[in-house]
Amino acid sequence: MVAKNDGAGAGAGKQDPDPDTEFTEQDLLLGRKASKFVDIICIISFVICILVAIFVFMNVPLDTRMPYDGKYNRSGTGVPMPIALIVFPIFIVIFWRTGKKPDAHHMRKGLRIGLYILGPALMAVSVYFQFVFAEGILVEGGYLAG
Repeated sequence: MVAKNDGAGAGAGKQDPDPDTEFTEQDLLLGRKASKFVDIICIISFVICILVAIFVFMNVPLDTRMPYDGKYNRSGTGVPMPIALIVFPIFIVIFWRTGKKPDAHHMRKGLRIGLYILGPALMAVSVYFQFVFAEGILVEGGYLAG
């Protein structure tokens, strides 16, 4: 028969630490480093995307549209250039802001590893597709040969 601990006895005043809210100093320190790393890659990615957008805005007419002949293109005109080039900078800002919460550095090893893998991967994909969109617009605007 197993004795049930009803709170009376030797450890009645002590609470077991909640593993979801208690972090060691090392967890907090490494979490701050991971958060700072993501901040840096977000800022670098954002600057690259903005520079690409500025280059495109300077070299093609503003009424240039990104070619799109997909299923949902009812008008047949494509996506306006400013809308196409703002998508990934907005995504990067949203991703960066999620890491600016006061408890953003509260993470355990698994989350830190995931952040070190997913953070750069998402930023690389964002920058890549910003270049893809920019190339499509530059070709459509006549700056690059198609």
